[in-house]
Amino acid sequence: MVQSKVQPEILNRVFGLYYNGRVGTAFTMECKGSQFLVTAKHMFRRSAFPESTTIGLLTEEGKYTPYEVEIKYPKNQQVDIAVMKLKDNQYISKEYSNPNTSKELALGQDVFYLGFPSGYDKVLMPFSGTKRPIPFIKKACFSGRFNNLHTRMIFDGYVNEGFSGGPVCYKPDSSEIMSIAAVVAHYYPEKQPVINKDCQSVGSYVETNTGIIIAYDISEAVKVAERWNVI
Repeated sequence: MVQSKVQPEILNRVFGLYYNGRVGTAFTMECKGSQFLVTAKHMFRRSAFPESTTIGLLTEEGKYTPYEVEIKYPKNQQVDIAVMKLKDNQYISKEYSNPNTSKELALGQDVFYLGFPSGYDKVLMPFSGTKRPIPFIKKACFSGRFNNLHTRMIFDGYVNEGFSGGPVCYKPDSSEIMSIAAVVAHYYPEKQPVINKDCQSVGSYVETNTGIIIAYDISEAVKVAERWNVI
C-alpha cells in the first residue's frame, strides 16, 4: 500500500492522457449518477475542439488504452476545461466520496496538484496490485483569483508539460476527506532576453516558467457535467 498525503479519493482518480500528439492529465468526477473525465480544454485545440473522439488513457506503464468519449465545453470560451463522458456510460475508476468544491479553500492555504509530466509514463511506480502508474504529486499555495473571471484561480507552484488537466486538491477544516478545488490549465509565462557570453542581449527572447499556475474552479466542470442530465 502506497502512503501519500493525498488520499485515495483523489489519487486513484487521476490518469495520464494522450491525444493527437499531446500528453496531459485527466481525472474522474461523478455528477448525478454518471462519471465523467475532466481535463484542460486546450488538449483538444489541434482538433478544433471535437464533440466526440478517441483518447488514450495511461492504464499500464507506457501504454495508453483507447476510449471513445463525448466532449462538452464550458459556455464561456475563456474557461480552459473540457468534460468527457465515456461511451456506454462506462466508469474508468471507482466512485469516491470527495466533494468537488473550492468553497472552503482559503487564501494562503496549501494545496496538492497531480499529473503526469511528459516522459515519465514509463518510469513511475504503479498502484498496488495493478500496472497503472501513480501520478506525480506536487504542492502549491492558493494565491488568489482574477477579478475579471472569478473561476480563474492562481497558485504559487511549478507545473511541467503534462500536468494540464490535472486536479488541484486540498483538505477543508470541516472534513477529513479532501476536496477537488480546481483544474490545472497552464503556467503564466514570462519572456527573458537571450544574452551572449559578454552578457549582452542578442535581441531574442525565451519563454520561462514564472512559478505561477493558472487553474479553473472545479465548479465550471460540474456545470458542464450537469448539462448531460438536462431533459
